[in-house]
Amino acid sequence: MSGKKTALSLITCLLALSVFLQTNAQNSATAIEWQRCYGWNSWYGDEGLRINPSQDGNYITTGKKTLNGYETIVASKVNAKGELLWETIIFDDKAYTGFRGVETIQNSDGGYILIAKVISVQKLSFVSTDGRNIEYNTDPKGYYDILITKLNAQGQRQWFKLIGGSGEDMPVRVLLTSDNNIMLLGYTTSADYDISDSGKNTSSYNRDIWVAKISQTGNIMAKKCFGGNNDDLAFDMKKSSDGNYVIVGSTNSDDGQLGTNKGAKDIFAIKINESLNSIWEKTYGGNQNDEARSVVAMPNGELIVGIVSNSLTDDFFKDPTNDFPNNYQENVWLFKLNSGGDFVSSKIFGGSGRDFINDLILTRDGNCAFIGSTTSNNGSITDRNRIPSNNNDKFDVFLMKTTTNLDPIWQKTMGGSEDDEGNGLVETPDETLITIGTTKSFNGDVVGNHDNSQDPRDIWLVKLNYACQSDVVTSIDLVATNTDVLASESINSSDRITQHSSVRYSANKNIDLTEGFNIELGSVLEVNLMGCTNGTAGISSLPIQVQTNNACREGGMKFTFFPRTPDTDLSQYRISIQNLEPSIEFKFSGNALITKNNSPDNHNAYYLLTVSRTGFRDFVVQGYTSTCDHDDAPLNCPENTDTVILDKQYYNEGDTFTATWTGELIPDQTLEWYNENVTLISKNGKTMVGRINSFPAHIQAQPGVFAHYRPCHGAVRVEFRKVE
Repeated sequence: MSGKKTALSLITCLLALSVFLQTNAQNSATAIEWQRCYGWNSWYGDEGLRINPSQDGNYITTGKKTLNGYETIVASKVNAKGELLWETIIFDDKAYTGFRGVETIQNSDGGYILIAKVISVQKLSFVSTDGRNIEYNTDPKGYYDILITKLNAQGQRQWFKLIGGSGEDMPVRVLLTSDNNIMLLGYTTSADYDISDSGKNTSSYNRDIWVAKISQTGNIMAKKCFGGNNDDLAFDMKKSSDGNYVIVGSTNSDDGQLGTNKGAKDIFAIKINESLNSIWEKTYGGNQNDEARSVVAMPNGELIVGIVSNSLTDDFFKDPTNDFPNNYQENVWLFKLNSGGDFVSSKIFGGSGRDFINDLILTRDGNCAFIGSTTSNNGSITDRNRIPSNNNDKFDVFLMKTTTNLDPIWQKTMGGSEDDEGNGLVETPDETLITIGTTKSFNGDVVGNHDNSQDPRDIWLVKLNYACQSDVVTSIDLVATNTDVLASESINSSDRITQHSSVRYSANKNIDLTEGFNIELGSVLEVNLMGCTNGTAGISSLPIQVQTNNACREGGMKFTFFPRTPDTDLSQYRISIQNLEPSIEFKFSGNALITKNNSPDNHNAYYLLTVSRTGFRDFVVQGYTSTCDHDDAPLNCPENTDTVILDKQYYNEGDTFTATWTGELIPDQTLEWYNENVTLISKNGKTMVGRINSFPAHIQAQPGVFAHYRPCHGAVRVEFRKVE
């Protein structure tokens, strides 16, 4: 049927059934709106582990950074564009490794509660963005302890406590209770100090789940262990709709405390009340390793549990296929449980490679989204060939949205040609997603990673939006769902809409309801011809392009940025700089950046440039500064006003180009051309001809230096931009 006729007839029939519920969610593939790498160029790498919303519309991230060989706990506040607002670093200069932030949540007073793991700590340093560096001597309880810290709204330390016993004590999750105290989840091998009188199973040196209720001043009010004679590990805790708490994890105990063990590891789910008393305990498993990594509690009391399993039997039995063979590789499973923890249904996701889930959330439209990592290139994974040489047994970030009936809505992978993992995600007010993870890549979707030969891992933040597809064909069960299906051209649907769902189809030309389509009485369908009115609609496919001119200054360099898209009106742009190296002094004004490199060995120091303009995607690129003093460069040169002229504004991979430098050389001086992902075809005088191999790509024209003399010429760098 035609879209116009459908819009008139169906809406007329359905108006009496229910009130329309409007959201911005879509069941189409996602696109990257912006991405940012955070980290330091140091040993042991950097890791992004969790992201949570802040009351002011910003976000709190938690993880680990490494500086000068020391692992540090990091909690950062970023805005909706991923720009850093403040950052708090916690470390011990006597402990090189073992420090890691686990989670930060907002407190009821506008401050924050941070939990982290520390190792053999002697002196804690708290360094905040305002330059405050406060040191405290500590009294460690054991090898690994739990650090819980109260921060104010600016990220400054208000109090901290070390919690643990003489063994290994690890934090997992933290929540606020209904009486404005703190619920802390972890696991422990200890039975003394803070863990004493918790009911620890001491039949062997094993791990037990440990839950503690803590006051707003950091004092333990109640505590309890759950577990058997072997290892019992918690991975997640959420508050349920009845005001209690659901904890999920894995167990290999076989004494029946959590149930009969079916394999090496089984999953468990426990519901407790605020007095830490168990309401029910359930286990599920197969013949291998099963771990419940995340859980969401739905308003109707049901639970959805995100699981990693390589089992083949019992609760994880599946008929082998090419996509899901019995090869003992991990897959993602979603289990739906009722309010009593009993099994309702399950579904497998991933492919024939290795698939992991690390976080699972409920979205505002009544669906679920999860994030993890994958090496698969079949089954649920359909887009890993987007990057050449990407199918190389390295991990990509794996995202998927499903209905609460466990039917897939969309999936996406992100990353480059090295290992990338997704660890957390949060829904934004515009009902898109921001993800946090860790990347080792320098290509593909990743721009700005800080290179380190020992460990190139960076914290990776990504903002997604919903790309509008031209034609959508959909045939899924929409159960108790509130969602939109958008297309710029046409929609062909044989969806089954049930249980008071509210669904909107919007396309610019045709909407066809084909054989198999059904809508249950009490559900609502709205059809219109508005098409794509959100997501990436209104965003130009032409990216911002930037030229960078640099010149030597005393102790550092001056950079001047010239954006064009194609006009060069600076009033239309917003330019920001993130300092990625504490040894750099920055002075930034308008479109000019002056740096002074105070590093003792004059090594390159990096910054991240972001250029924004309404209606365009952000331009983000990593640059670096060095010192010119060491090679006898003149330090008071005139402004570098040269430019590089390209034969066109935008390119695709494989395109050839001609670039011409407009400056003047002095006698006997040559012009050097430097590049990234470009093949030099020829050069003649001030002109270069080349071919673009892949993106990101740039060229840099730099007048050469003589053996004992460096003239007053800076370099000109131009980024090639690809039309998306």
